[in-house]
Formats: sequence, structure tokens, C-alpha cells
Amino acid sequence: MVMEQELIQNITNEISGQIVENAGETLRGILSNPPEAVVTLITIIKAIGIAFILYVIYLIIKLIWNWKNKNRLKRIEDKLNSIDLKLDRILGKKRKRDSGKK
Repeated sequence: MVMEQELIQNITNEISGQIVENAGETLRGILSNPPEAVVTLITIIKAIGIAFILYVIYLIIKLIWNWKNKNRLKRIEDKLNSIDLKLDRILGKKRKRDSGKK
């Protein structure tokens, strides 16, 4: 679970790092060749779109993961409450017996 989140985070970090590294080269290319600038600008917009889509996918996976963990914790809480109720019943009966012997 943690490894999956780290993997997704590493992928998004690599993609954003590549975008930042290529941004300087792209700006130099835009300034030197205006006709190619439009093509380069479209490529930049595509890269940003891909990074955004990957981030949305990461958020959806994280949402599902958190929802599953919440349900699992709820089941554990219900089981603990059941055990607590049973222990209270057992200890309550012992207390009544102990208080009668004094």
C-alpha cells in the first residue's frame, strides 16, 4: 500500500522534473524560432495535460485506498466494541460476586 503510493509519487516527480528540465530549452527554442514556437507550445501544453491526468489518477487511487482503509478500521472498531461489551458483562458478573462475598 505504501509502496504503491511511493511508486505513483516517484512517477509524478520524474515527469514534473523532466518538464522543468526541458522548460529552459523549450523557451530558448521558442525565442529563436517563432514558427516552431507554436509546435513547441503545443508540446508543452500536452506535457502539462499528461502530468495533470496522472495526478488525477493518483488522487483517485488514493481516494479508493483511503476508503478501503476507513472501512477496515470501522470493522476493527466494531469488533473491539463487541469484545469490550463481552468483557464488561464478564467483569460485571465477577464484581457482583466479589461484592457479595465482602
